[in-house]
Amino acid sequence: MDLRIAFAAAALALTNAPAAAQTANDDVKCLLASNLFVKAEKDPGKHQVAVLSSYYYLGRVDARLSGTQLSAALKAQAPTINAENAGPTMTACAKRVQGAATAIQALGKSITGAPK
Repeated sequence: MDLRIAFAAAALALTNAPAAAQTANDDVKCLLASNLFVKAEKDPGKHQVAVLSSYYYLGRVDARLSGTQLSAALKAQAPTINAENAGPTMTACAKRVQGAATAIQALGKSITGAPK
């Protein structure tokens, strides 16, 4: 199968994934939580999850929002992240990233015929 077709199929599959149902504000909230944990997390494994999540959500918001829209969304969502909900928010956001990664891996295996 042509690699371009495989990537197009992956993109289509991900648009139907649960993470695609998130609103732009949900993505912005996840971006904020991820960035918070990038700065604060000392555990190397958890720090890496935060870094990967921040890139994932940056890509999502970049594709959905103009600079002006992103600025407004960041200002609106920043106060919603606090010490009480930052951990659960980050956990939920990281699970969505893992779900997307799992979907891509499964799709890649099905395309290449790799054992599952």
